[in-house]
This record gives sequence, structure tokens and C-alpha cells, in this order.
Amino acid sequence: MTGKISCLIVDDEEPAHEVLKFLISKLSWLNYAGSCYNALEALEMIPEVKPDIIFLDVNMPELSGLDLLNIVQAPDSHVIMTTAYPEYAVDGFSFDVTAFLLKPVGFDRFLKAVTKVRRLLGDSHLAHERSRSDAQTTAVANDMAHTDRQPAPAAQLSEHRTETAQEEYMWIRADRKMYCVWFKDIYFVEGLKDYVKVYYTDGVLVTLASMAAMTTRLPSPTFVRTHRSYIVNRNMIKMIEGNMVTMLNGMKVSIAVSPTRDEVLRQLTER
Repeated sequence: MTGKISCLIVDDEEPAHEVLKFLISKLSWLNYAGSCYNALEALEMIPEVKPDIIFLDVNMPELSGLDLLNIVQAPDSHVIMTTAYPEYAVDGFSFDVTAFLLKPVGFDRFLKAVTKVRRLLGDSHLAHERSRSDAQTTAVANDMAHTDRQPAPAAQLSEHRTETAQEEYMWIRADRKMYCVWFKDIYFVEGLKDYVKVYYTDGVLVTLASMAAMTTRLPSPTFVRTHRSYIVNRNMIKMIEGNMVTMLNGMKVSIAVSPTRDEVLRQLTER
């Protein structure tokens, strides 16, 4: 293990590979892991390489990038879509891709996308190396390594989700439409098995997603996981009484009775 985040490029155009390889080389914490020139090659290479990041072109012959996402088994990989056609972004979000890059890919947007992956991974590779001389860091790194795919207590989530001023909204697919929802307008998110309900100022959206996925998409410290079924926008809180949080829209959500309760309360009320 090199301690770097590995990157696999899947694109049918050689210039796209050259651009991405150049951008990868500019960041010391990224590692170029290989190239595939069609989806069929990627189907064989992804299980072998197990990349942290897959730079995936959408419009490819035989099988498109979206077709690949339908059948590929890469639960630990973050997909960054690359395409010259912005209309594909809507389809990409339905697959819960981590980021979307419009060609030609500029370094600023590239950096933003890979930094997001680094944050979601919890910088686990680098933390693991530092942990050789720091036992406490080892424990944190082990927790962080699974944050992007599994629900975690709110006390842990605050450690490896940071808020960025650039990300002020997200796209949510509901009722066969895509809604642009600003973070500041969200009251809370409620988990319902394979779906989540997003309560915001314009109503409620029901979308196919996990609470773990929503946790990674919503910025900290604004959003706090108070319960396995709730993520709360602390800027939308009216009152906290016992283990119940009353939101500005009058609805109430729970704070889980657990060892992390005091930490959750601290996150909800800290300035």
C-alpha cells in the first residue's frame, strides 16, 4: 500500500487519458492505476485493480459509462463522471456518483472533485501510515475508512466531513425529476430503508438513497446525525427538549439515546 489514492481512467479517447494522467501527476497523494479504453476492459480491470477513484466517461461504444455502472461490482470505488455532454449529469446522479466533470477538464474542478473523494475516504490511506507511530490515529483511521459506505455515529461523522463554501446545494432525483435543493433550505432528512425523505422549505422529496450516502453529501458542521433515521440542519432548529428536536417548520425529530448523545448535543448547539 503506497498510502495514495488510486485512480483508474475509463475513456475511449486517448486525449482524455493524457489530460487526466497529467492532472493526477500534479497531486502527490494521487496514484495513476491504469487505463481502460472501453467498458468491457473496465469490467475486467476494476475488480483486479480495486481503484479508489474511477474516472468514467459516459459516451463510449458498445457499453456506455452508465451501462457499466449498472453491472460493475465496485462498492469501494468512487465514480467521477467525465463527459462533454452536461445533460448526462442528471443520469449520473441517479447512480450516486461522487462528482461530475465537464470536458475539457480544468485543474480547479478536478481538484475539487478528487478532494471531495479524499474527504469521503476520510484520508484513510494517509492516516493509516501516520498511525504506525500513533495508536489513537489508528483507531480513527479504521473508523473513517468505512464512513463513505456505512452509517456512523454523529460523533464520528463530524471528524471526517468538512464544509466547503463552494458546495451550497445538491441535486435530488424525485418523481422522475431533478430538484436543485440548497443546503440552507433543508430542515432535516429522514431515512426509510432504501429511501430518504428530504424535508425542505418547498415541501418534501422522497428519493432512492441511503442515510450513509446522504451523510457524505451533506456538509458538516451544519448537518448533524442525531439518530440512525435523522440528519438535522442545526440552523433550522427552534428548540431542543430532552431527546426531541423541534424544527422551525414545527416538526420534531429524535436524538438517539446512546453514548454519543452528549456529543450530538454539543454539535447541535456549538457556535
